[in-house]
Amino acid sequence: MNKILVVGMSLLMFWMVSCSSTESKLEGTWKVKKVETNFDEQKVSPETLKQVVEMQKEMYFRFLNDSAMVIISNDNTHEAKWKFHKDDNTIYFYFPGMETSPTKLGVYLDNEIVAETNTPLGKITIIYEKQ
Repeated sequence: MNKILVVGMSLLMFWMVSCSSTESKLEGTWKVKKVETNFDEQKVSPETLKQVVEMQKEMYFRFLNDSAMVIISNDNTHEAKWKFHKDDNTIYFYFPGMETSPTKLGVYLDNEIVAETNTPLGKITIIYEKQ
């Protein structure tokens, strides 16, 4: 009897984990794990590069539920809404009143969120991990 109970509980746990949605896996606080830059070293000094990387590390965000989030940067908080596109694992966010022009936050890959931005200085890739 105990073996049947153990097997039943194991199957139930497996089913619960496999059926949890990506959206529910995103809930929580996400902070910068790594910042990669691909800048033209002829145009950017090492000091500027270091400053850019440090600025990126200051921002983090918290997914509160399946649509609300808080973006925290330099001791400022901004409330926003977010959407997850299952077809390409892309996460978008928008501020109230700006629903028609969402901003791409990044792509959810292997339990990380990868955000890529092209700037006049070059490309920045930020990898966020859940805390």
